[in-house]
This record gives sequence, C-alpha cells and structure tokens, in this order.
Amino acid sequence: MAVIQTDVVIAGGGIGGTLLAALLVRGGKRVLIVERAKGPPPFLRPEVLWPPAAAALFALKPREFWESECLRPLGGITVDQGGRVEPFVTRVTLARAGVQPFLTQPNHTRETLLGICGAEVRRGVEVIGLLRDGMRVCGLQARVIENGETFEVEAALTVGDDGGESRVLEGCGIGIERREFPVEFIVRGLPWPAQWAPDVVRLYFPAQRGGGLMAFGVMPLPGAAAAALGVVRAGCADDVLAAELEQIFSHAAEVPQELRACGFPHGFTRIRRPWGHAERYGVEGAVLLGDAIHPVTPAGGQGANMAIADAVALARLILAGEKNLVAAYESARRSANERGVRPSRLAGRLFRLLNIPLLGALPGKLLPHLLRREAVVARLLRSLASASAR
Repeated sequence: MAVIQTDVVIAGGGIGGTLLAALLVRGGKRVLIVERAKGPPPFLRPEVLWPPAAAALFALKPREFWESECLRPLGGITVDQGGRVEPFVTRVTLARAGVQPFLTQPNHTRETLLGICGAEVRRGVEVIGLLRDGMRVCGLQARVIENGETFEVEAALTVGDDGGESRVLEGCGIGIERREFPVEFIVRGLPWPAQWAPDVVRLYFPAQRGGGLMAFGVMPLPGAAAAALGVVRAGCADDVLAAELEQIFSHAAEVPQELRACGFPHGFTRIRRPWGHAERYGVEGAVLLGDAIHPVTPAGGQGANMAIADAVALARLILAGEKNLVAAYESARRSANERGVRPSRLAGRLFRLLNIPLLGALPGKLLPHLLRREAVVARLLRSLASASAR
C-alpha cells in the first residue's frame, strides 16, 4: 500500500478546508486535500458571504479577482407578494446597517480556491478510516473511488471538512445530535433575466397560505447566472409544488421568460439540511471544521461563513505552533459558532409553528409591516453578519 507523508491532510475540498490549505501553504506547510467529488456539484444553489468571510478571501487575492467570477456585492432585495413589488433591503438599508453582503457563485468560488490554494489536491478519493499511533490520530486511510486502490496519508495533523456525514468526525468518536429541519429546499440554476438589476435578489410569496411552497427566491450571480431557491413543506408532492410555483408566477407583477421556463421539477434538486453542533471539535492529532462540526440550514446563510471563520482561526493557531490545538481552537470558535447555529434553531421553531393551520398565514400578515421598518431590517442584517464574525 502506498504511503504519502505530509504536514497536514484535509479531508474534503469545501470552502473552509480549501481556505485553510491556502493559509497553511502560505505559512510554509505541506498540505494534501483529498476530495470525494471529481468536480463541482451538478446543481447551483444560492450562497451569501458576509463581510468577515469576504475579507478572508480578499486577503488571498484582490477583491477585483473574486468579483470577476465568484462574488457580487448585494444591492438590494425586493418582495413580490401577489403582484405588489416592494423593497425589503435597499442600498440605504445596507448603509444604515454598515454591512455589505456578497452574493456568491459557490461552485466557482470553491473551484477557484482549489486552483489557487497551492496544496496538492487529489479528487475522486474517499476517506475510509483514520490512522492512529496509540490514542493520537496520525493520518488517514483513503481509497480511489474509480479503481478501488487504497493508500495511507501520514500527517502531523488531520482536518475533517467532509460535510454533515463526516468520516473524520466518526473516526474520532465525536458525538453530534443532528436535528431534521422541518422544511425542504428546492434549488436550481438559470440565466439571470437581462431586464432585472444585476445585484437585486427577488423574493416571491404565494398569495394563498398553507400550501406546500412557502417562499421562492431568485439570486443573481456573477456571469449572468442566477440561483433559485424554494422553501417547501417536507414531503410535498412534485405535482403540488409545480402547480403552486405556477400560481406564484401567475400572480407576480413581473415574470421573465427565464422564470416561466423554470418549471418544477425539471432542473431542480431537493435538499434536506439537518443542523447541529458537535460535542467536541477534535481529538489529539485531528480537528474538524465547517459542516463536519456544525451543519446548518440556509437560514441566515451562515454555513460557508462559519467554515471560513473556522479556517482563519485554525490556521492562525497552527502557524503559531499552538501545543494544545484542539482546546485553543474550540475556545476560539465555539461561542461564535453557537451564534451561527442560532438562525437554524430559530427558523426551525418558526417553520414548525407555521405548520399549524391557524398560524400558517402569519408571515403574510407580518411581512407588510416589516417592509416598512427599515431600522428593524438593518438590525437583522447586522445580527446575521455578526453571527459569523471571527
């Protein structure tokens, strides 16, 4: 069996693990990334980076580099409710909040990071176990998916950025309670309508409440692309969702052809996102970051932001030669990550309440009042940005 030796091996090529690799390589470390997927996922989903996360990317390459293909500053959000289009977030709101979110093309962002991180990257490789020297983790065992060939990676530090079903977390024997979110998400990519402002998110809400489709949004991305996201009741049948999406469009003030061609379920992917927070952040010789230790839902857009903040904190400690790495890393990140998990917890409670028939119409009644409260919206933006701050 082949044996590879390196300073740090990272399981998973997510945004946090790849940023960590870039920071460590710049600090003189040898880094190997093993990634199960051979390429980006076949679907496109919305993602928002808050200022601290964007700043971490800008420290690697200038802002202009990232905005060329991966990032776009958010200019606003509008809400179309039964044909009435109203501003929800404007440039004035953003200025009042002191926050500039960035709309991201998540697949391009991760692929770009993998290309510039400077680490050795092996794709199409899955983790099958951890190596141990007594109680200490000293690397991992991996398998090439295409031909079944196995090899070992010996490393001073093993990092798990391998998602919500982390093999590294499992191998470390760390417990995590994953809670099912009470709704599903439907996502797909599509062209951005040319007549729309290229930096304004469009949100749609059904005119009638209590159905399977609770909300639908379209987010502009760099390169004239867009990502659509629908929030749906878990288990709702495809034909019901197709009819309700068409109903939303039939009542909307403006529906370009790009949206009318967006018939469900064609081109859509359903996603279930459990959430939770691991009891520990690592063991001797191994640490975890991102969804491996705190999987979250799209509520608040915290997942990528938390992973980036994990990577920045972890790189700083590794390059400083921190001897008690796991304890120092967890001390630096647990309270911040708990704030990041909070939107998932609160949204989960809210969606469970909305499944009660008498409360299902509540958002439609409250939303018009919220649209007129710019100060409240500004505070919400500041809260979401701070939830991922390092």
